[in-house]
Amino acid sequence: MSSRTARSVVSVAPGVVFVEGPVSNWVVLAEEDGVSLIDAGYPADTDLVLDTVRWAGHDLDDLRRVYVTHGHVDHVGGIPGILERFPHVEVLAHADEVDNVRGPGRQQVTPAEIGGRLAAPRVLRWLVRALGSDALRPTEVPTVRAFTAADFAGRAITPLPADGHTAGSTAYLLPAADAVVTGDAVVSRHDTQPASWVPRPRMITPFFTADQDRALESARALPIPGILLPGHGPAVHRVGRSWVPVAS
Repeated sequence: MSSRTARSVVSVAPGVVFVEGPVSNWVVLAEEDGVSLIDAGYPADTDLVLDTVRWAGHDLDDLRRVYVTHGHVDHVGGIPGILERFPHVEVLAHADEVDNVRGPGRQQVTPAEIGGRLAAPRVLRWLVRALGSDALRPTEVPTVRAFTAADFAGRAITPLPADGHTAGSTAYLLPAADAVVTGDAVVSRHDTQPASWVPRPRMITPFFTADQDRALESARALPIPGILLPGHGPAVHRVGRSWVPVAS
């Protein structure tokens, strides 16, 4: 049982549970052959991730795979702890993202690069939360492999290119839920952004992104259905011309 607490856990559609974690998010997805995750939080989130699988009504022995949006430590950090207990679990990512997921080196902002931005209180608060989530723990996922079209045959999930944030960033469309899981290609809010900002689809703070121009182009190309399940911030859905958080 984890001592960490999710900000919200929301059943957004049958078989789809969105978790707004302490610092980053993940999704628990019921599939035909068991249960899958989309991302897995920071290293300190492993137990919480598994708790949310149980909360969603699944047996942990039914965990089959983790689909990765991108290889930043706040999205793959929980995977090594999961694999220690459940080594049969597959980890799948875009071919251009495999090296980022595998680690230990990855295409990610470093504390040194954050530098003078620590003068901003919001950035400092985010960094304290990240460090408290074991952000600096060496994270390696040696078993990750590149997904292929065959991995999605007959499944209610479709990968979509969302590169720019990282080389192989991927969003996942869930047509039956009228939802898209965007990772950090599109967020609804981030801890480095003003808390007063109304949650809605937006770009993450630019210094986290490898190629901002490409990220903007990719984000504009994504289909945005009725529900957005972002890598940071609450799940939001369309109400008329506005976006509002999905109620828990």
